[in-house]
Amino acid sequence: MLNIKYMVDSTSDIPRDFAKEHDVSVLGMPILFEDGMSALDWVEMDADEFYDKLSKSHQIPTTSQPSIPVIEEMMRAGLEGRDALIYVTISSKGSGTYQAAHLAKKNILEDNPDAKIEIVDSMAYSLYIVAMVQEGIRLQEAGKSLEEIVAGMKEFRCKTDVLVVVDTLKYLEKGGRINKASLIAGTLLDLKPVLSVRGGVMESIDKFRGSKTIISKMVKKLKTTDIDLDDPYFCMVNSQVPDRAAQLWEAVKAEFGQEQKLVFESQIGATVGTHIGPGTLAIFYKLKHPVQIYENEV
Repeated sequence: MLNIKYMVDSTSDIPRDFAKEHDVSVLGMPILFEDGMSALDWVEMDADEFYDKLSKSHQIPTTSQPSIPVIEEMMRAGLEGRDALIYVTISSKGSGTYQAAHLAKKNILEDNPDAKIEIVDSMAYSLYIVAMVQEGIRLQEAGKSLEEIVAGMKEFRCKTDVLVVVDTLKYLEKGGRINKASLIAGTLLDLKPVLSVRGGVMESIDKFRGSKTIISKMVKKLKTTDIDLDDPYFCMVNSQVPDRAAQLWEAVKAEFGQEQKLVFESQIGATVGTHIGPGTLAIFYKLKHPVQIYENEV
């Protein structure tokens, strides 16, 4: 079995116990607040600290990608004593981190041409990334080659989808995801955007009106998707609404069977939370039919 080091960035919202158990390196994304304070998401500031500071801020913080030297340093450390390193990045459509990682890899290969480094574009965010790492570990333990592991990780990403409901439009407007007119109209009508990942970016796929029926509407929406209940796979994230997340999971089990299990559950961290804000609820699930995501797919 290959000895592989896995690496993700903090946009993965990776559960700390999973990262510790599998020795996954986490690259923190820099967050800058209006008062000049900066911190690395996940590494120096956890989700609770972030949302507490966010609630007291007049301006939405900004995010940036890690520098090439920082990525390179983590890669070099991860390669020590390992056969290979696999870094699953945030979508290349939403950040330059994927490209920066390739430049860091190029620097390493200049003085260590035999180094085995795979940079995998998740074309996604949050627990999609963790699910890909979990699949990589499964294939690694099954004795697969490095090429087979990477291919399997990409294939697994093509079998998953997500349903995201955002509580407020404010953060999407500030981040340029919607215009001011949409913010005003949506606020007046109490509209909650329903998002998913399409082509590597977050896109609106529906709108729910009102807050009281969000849970039932999410379950109803799930029933209209290509969800795979023959081989179910569920993960959930939320931003500061654990009670609502628990209600959603109970409603999912009531609809699809009490035997359903959550594979991962986590909080949305600072990097993603900056763009969608508190009150967000998301559920990931497996598809019956894979979708094409990667440009190099046949």
